Amino acid sequence: MTTTHPNASDTSATHTALWSVVAVSGVANLVASVAQAPLVVNLATGLVTLAALTALGARHLRARRTRV
Repeated sequence: MTTTHPNASDTSATHTALWSVVAVSGVANLVASVAQAPLVVNLATGLVTLAALTALGARHLRARRTRV
């Protein structure tokens, strides 16, 4: 099995921004859960986290297809 090193494009601003959104919305979701915030706040932060993770996954799969 060969290992591939990430390209320079893997550290793009979009990649960094998406990971930042995942981190911030994940922490916001955790705080909302602990603070027993209304359900709409938990759902909103959870959906933002899910959307950012989906975008990261799609970018990964797209980059993987072009590398092969």
